[in-house]
Amino acid sequence: MRLLITALLSISSFFVSAQCIAPFQDINNHVYVFDDGQSNFIEGLPLKNFKVGRANIFAYIGANDRLKVYYHGKTYTVNDNSANYFMTDNFFLYQNFNLIKVLWGNEFKTLEVNFREGTDSLYYCDSIIAWQNALGELNVFYNGQTQIIERTEVYRVKMQDNMMTYMDRNGNFKVFYHGEVKTLEVYEPVNYMPNRNLLSYIDQYGNFKFYMNGELKETMINAPNEYWSGEEFLAYYSVLRRLMVYYQGDETILVEDRPKMLLIKENIIAWVDKGNNFYCWYKGKKYWLERYAPQGWDADNDILVYQDINGRLKGFYYGEQVEVSDQIVKKFNLYNEAVTYSLQPFETKVWCNKKTYTFR
Repeated sequence: MRLLITALLSISSFFVSAQCIAPFQDINNHVYVFDDGQSNFIEGLPLKNFKVGRANIFAYIGANDRLKVYYHGKTYTVNDNSANYFMTDNFFLYQNFNLIKVLWGNEFKTLEVNFREGTDSLYYCDSIIAWQNALGELNVFYNGQTQIIERTEVYRVKMQDNMMTYMDRNGNFKVFYHGEVKTLEVYEPVNYMPNRNLLSYIDQYGNFKFYMNGELKETMINAPNEYWSGEEFLAYYSVLRRLMVYYQGDETILVEDRPKMLLIKENIIAWVDKGNNFYCWYKGKKYWLERYAPQGWDADNDILVYQDINGRLKGFYYGEQVEVSDQIVKKFNLYNEAVTYSLQPFETKVWCNKKTYTFR
């Protein structure tokens, strides 16, 4: 473990930017990692599973059941058996029996040695890790520090990005945000959705309430049957079947009737209207992308990748339309901001940062 700790000295407390990192296999089923323009061999046999982080880190369980991480061209064994492991934008953590550890700064930091194994009591998102120990206490790891926020069991924990909600033992609805716990209601709301800087829920009168940037706001928006949360926004259908978005305190109509296709993920809303026009919404702006429905699509924080009417790959990348492949692609994978695809057997192409790399 010391070797890994030494190698990770340059990692800051939070992973700050997405990197071009993606796995692929060659004709012999050897596993490689594309890392910022380079191809690096990691295993001679296919992986059992893997997760790709946004800070040049790649974790996986190999054929020998060991948990390993790849970082800056080297592979290190983290655990000698197949532990439960998790990756978010900011965290890499793993749980092995009663032990929970997180990669923080330049070391693996022990969070818990008395975890209630076998229960669904470990929760994580981009900024928060929470768990209940054998005593039923709710612990939170936030900004490098661990604190106990409840001494008794809690229920129905939800978290996303930088916000966590839960019901305490007495039936109070609470939120953990920016290191503080607040009681918002003395009853359990309907379908509450925490996300980055925005918590939405239906109050006892059937109206939406928003907890935004630490302040509780009441609205006159009647609760719809379908709605979704993204980073700092809420998308929903109005009673008139309009697709709406609530963002930074304002409601905006995106389309006058329910779209034929809809994708909501992170900062992206993408849809195809009844006229087969393809649109997306990104950070408060609406973009008309195509006059047809894409054959396939996927999205991450700030990127939308889709197959055009001919099967070629295009992208919407940080508010700009880009070309990913000018040739027909049958399928593709999106790992953060890296896109992998093949045009012929035993060849892998990787697109990232508007550049394409080919490996055979």
